[in-house]
Amino acid sequence: MSNIENFCLVTAQPEFIDVAIGELKVFDKNLSEVEKIAADIILCETSNAARLMSIASDKRPTFARHIAPVQTIIDLNGSEQDIGNIALSTIELPGMAQLERSVHFSVQTRLAQTDKSLGERAYTSGQINRTLAEALAEETGAVEDIKKPQIVISLLCTMQKGYLGISTADSNLSSWPGGTRHYSQTKEQVSRAEFKLLEALEVFNITLPSQGQVLDLGAAPGGWTRLLLEAGLQVIAVDPARLDSRLDRRKGLEHYRGYAEDYLADAVQKHKKYDLVVNDMRMDAREAARLLGQASTCLRSEDGFIVSILKLPHATIGIDPFVNLKEALNILRRSYNIVQVRQLFHNRQEVTVVAAQPIPLTRRR
Repeated sequence: MSNIENFCLVTAQPEFIDVAIGELKVFDKNLSEVEKIAADIILCETSNAARLMSIASDKRPTFARHIAPVQTIIDLNGSEQDIGNIALSTIELPGMAQLERSVHFSVQTRLAQTDKSLGERAYTSGQINRTLAEALAEETGAVEDIKKPQIVISLLCTMQKGYLGISTADSNLSSWPGGTRHYSQTKEQVSRAEFKLLEALEVFNITLPSQGQVLDLGAAPGGWTRLLLEAGLQVIAVDPARLDSRLDRRKGLEHYRGYAEDYLADAVQKHKKYDLVVNDMRMDAREAARLLGQASTCLRSEDGFIVSILKLPHATIGIDPFVNLKEALNILRRSYNIVQVRQLFHNRQEVTVVAAQPIPLTRRR
């Protein structure tokens, strides 16, 4: 192999992995694929892995969900001896000096290629994490912090190889292993879609208003509506379908059982104002963008913003989903100064967009 410090692991949704690599090639034209380790993980060689990760952290690509450096590769056999070998190799990683007293860190282990025909591993990812974290904390005085680490020791273990590296959490694009952010289900949860909003708030570093009105487009069955109500906001839920019965007669909730197009036309005409507009409508991304552009006139102030899911079609001979996305984003940019887009872990054939600071009408084309 070439200089091992020029390697990194790129993670993205399987259906978008090739596009994710293409995004990163814009930052480093010499980036090349070495091996597809799993459907969503590719080992890549770069001109300079640290530089690529720094640029990606600044530019925030849409489809690359997580990048981890590969600074050493070791042999594994699935036995308990692997843990000791991993620990010894971790101590020798470049950058271990970053683990100073009081620095917050986490060990993030992913196990890939769990082919039972190759035998059972004698350990879990959790066991590796605990063993290494305890040893590193005792040795360096650094503090293990799973939720908000400053430094991350990344490990990817196949049945035969271990890929190890150390970096800042920011340069990984996500502070969660592989960008796989999991949330616990609750009895109150209305739908899986709630996870999409929770992840969006976290990834885009959004703080919901402490009070005010929210327009929830495509609300049914009411997952986002429930979260917004729990945050203390008043919600106008727009959807022709019924909301979950648990939301019946909830204080602060108004359900408009009709289409978003009709509701927005009336809201604009009556100069209604909202502190936040959210959207998870099942419609073409470009049509959704046009409606959201219309909704921008309903935002209460310059602090108003939107959080939207944009649905992408599956690629066919005559349909390029990324052309649809590009056109949708261009439509949004006519009405908003800031438009950020990411393909989050809880997204599927879709992306999440945050747009803010409406452009005054006199400046719109």
